[in-house]
Amino acid sequence: MKVTLLFISLLGCIYASGQLVTNTSQSPNALVQNVLLGPGVTVSNIQYNGSPTAIGSFTATNTNLGIESGIIMTTGTVINNDEGPQGPNDKDNAGFDNGTPGLNLLSNLVNGITTYNASILEFDFVPLADTVSFNYVFASEEYPEFVGSEFNDVFAFFISGPGIVGQQNIARLPNGSPVTINNVNSGSNSSYFVNNGDGQSSPYNSSPTFIQYDGFTNVLKAVSKVECGEQYHLIIAVADAGDGLWDSGIFLEANSLSSNVEMNITKTLSYQAYPQDNALAEGCVSSTITIERSGTNLPAITIPISITGSASNGVDYTTIPNSISLSEGQTIAQFTFEALNDAQIDPDETIELNFITEDACGNQILFPLDFIIKEPTPISVTVESGGVLCPGDDLEVIANITGGVGPFNYSWNTGETTSSIFVTPTSTSTYTVTVQDICLLSLTTANGTVSVPVYLPISLNTTPPITEICPYIPYNIEVNASGGAGNYTYKWTNSIDTLINGIDSILNVIPNVTTNYFIQVTDQCGEVQTGSTLYTITSPPLTLNLKEDTLICPGDPIELWIEPQGGVPDYKYIWEHNLDTSNTTIVSPYSTTQYRIIVSDSCQTFTIDGNIEVEVTEPIADFDVNSALVFNGLPISFRNLTVGGFTYFWDFGDSQTSLLTNPYNTYEDYGEFEISLIATNEIGCIDSVTKKIDIEEAYYVYIPNTFTPDRGRYNSTFSAVTTGINSLSITIFNRWGELMFESDDLNFKWNGIYKGVIAQQGIYIYKASCVSNSGKELDYYGHINLLK
Repeated sequence: MKVTLLFISLLGCIYASGQLVTNTSQSPNALVQNVLLGPGVTVSNIQYNGSPTAIGSFTATNTNLGIESGIIMTTGTVINNDEGPQGPNDKDNAGFDNGTPGLNLLSNLVNGITTYNASILEFDFVPLADTVSFNYVFASEEYPEFVGSEFNDVFAFFISGPGIVGQQNIARLPNGSPVTINNVNSGSNSSYFVNNGDGQSSPYNSSPTFIQYDGFTNVLKAVSKVECGEQYHLIIAVADAGDGLWDSGIFLEANSLSSNVEMNITKTLSYQAYPQDNALAEGCVSSTITIERSGTNLPAITIPISITGSASNGVDYTTIPNSISLSEGQTIAQFTFEALNDAQIDPDETIELNFITEDACGNQILFPLDFIIKEPTPISVTVESGGVLCPGDDLEVIANITGGVGPFNYSWNTGETTSSIFVTPTSTSTYTVTVQDICLLSLTTANGTVSVPVYLPISLNTTPPITEICPYIPYNIEVNASGGAGNYTYKWTNSIDTLINGIDSILNVIPNVTTNYFIQVTDQCGEVQTGSTLYTITSPPLTLNLKEDTLICPGDPIELWIEPQGGVPDYKYIWEHNLDTSNTTIVSPYSTTQYRIIVSDSCQTFTIDGNIEVEVTEPIADFDVNSALVFNGLPISFRNLTVGGFTYFWDFGDSQTSLLTNPYNTYEDYGEFEISLIATNEIGCIDSVTKKIDIEEAYYVYIPNTFTPDRGRYNSTFSAVTTGINSLSITIFNRWGELMFESDDLNFKWNGIYKGVIAQQGIYIYKASCVSNSGKELDYYGHINLLK
């Protein structure tokens, strides 16, 4: 028979909150029989080779795996030890090297690459139809880093048996290639692939919804044609390829190893009165039998029913027919029977039904259904109550039922209708419940009493009032509590309601003033009582009247003093800076200084201290010249830069003085002068500064550039205007260098006459040489416009 391979991708994943959970408590034999096996298949000769911790059961409800439960086989471990398959995907190299061998059958599928850590589950099976199938997911931590490499982890499902040539791998893609890392990934056959991230950049890392493996296939179905009733052998195997690092795994869906079964017979109870799912309460419970078949072209059939057991048909239960028929094309048939009340007390009786039909192989098969008829026992109700520690405590009061059938209705005297109620009694109370057995139509009433203790009021005995002359004398104040529910807690506060660090019944105090200490005692039921102890100190508080902080000039002597008040006289003094023991001291600091004095009274139980600051101050004299031109005969401005000054005296070095803050001075002579500034602050401290200033000689020469010699009285001559000039000589040339005019007269005037006539209109060149009053030689050059 030719083997037909079918690969079906079951698309769609559930993205609700969930987590992969694994378990290794079942043996490989139990895993196949109890987890993997579905209808229409029987298995035998189950064997497993591999690490015992590489196989187990799993549940993956609401994960992105696509399979809720089943068997998991890995190349490493299924244990949740940070290397197993459990999520979230928080590693990119999860895996465990078991040190176990590989499998040559798998190596042949990946071009002879050596395999490691193989997990191999194999068994014989007999199908009851012509097709066998199961669902699976292949997953690996080799994704995505080693896609296309030799680390091509591999798995296979090898089937052999009648009609199959040799061993065929039914875990193949539609193109015939096996399902491996290199064949199914984001680039190849990606429609079958789920990218679960790389354990580092995955958007799913923080979510328990996802498993550890970086990638896996969609849910796939492996299907093979088989011959009904014949025995086949199946090998399920997975292995690392290339090395033993980084795990891969197969997830096999629970109950998915199955063969098509046309007939299925089930039972449904009207009410499950007992733990057994096949127990009928006499006179109360019925069962509905459902016969369901599937397929096409369904013929009319009659299914005989064999009825045995200790109970009598039609006597102990309503009559069950000897057969049930389905017409052509009919898929479902049902009938219902009920256990009858025979008014006698009977032991348990049994009903054994066998439905006789044929499987898809044409073999006669039996569908057995067994039942037990139980005699209902009278209902008994007790109320589980008890007591509470404190009035108002919450307590669950429970109605316990023995016997009866049910379902039950509850009615409490509180008005509630649940099987238990929560109460908060403040005094001893009784609670009544009436229970109705709906099946037996009986009413039963029971009472329960909740005991609530009655406590005496809390009474406090506190330390009597304390009186001391001096402050800071330690004392243990105490409270003794009685009454209430005991197990007291304590909270101490003082007169200004400040919480004190004390949680015991004894508090150590060291007050500096009269203080009332309050105690609040609370018992374990929350009842509160308060008390207090007054600690009186008769001496007034010791205070210090200090000389006020003061200003002095550097090095000036000053007397500091202190006057204590309050306390108990016969005061003791000590100045910290020089150890003087009187209430006065003289200091002469050159910088601002704080002086500390320590004072105690005759109690000698404490000291207080005071600080007097002597601030040393002096002005810092400074100035600069605030004028751009410093010539004799011109006013010069001075800018005062003094810090801390109040009054000022200026000496300008030319017999002139000033008391202004920012003065002016005009120097009649030129040359170097010394300027002094004396600054005084508000308390008379003095500072001075002297700077030199170089007053330059003031001179001025103005030579016009235009004159009109023939136009009347104005601007008819060319001359110079000077100040501070002692002598001047000038020569005037035309553009060809011809001398037109010359003069050594300081007050020269040229009327434009050259050789008896007014020179031609045009531009002329002049050179003037001057000597200032101080003998400084000056030269000037320029042009003259002669206009007519």
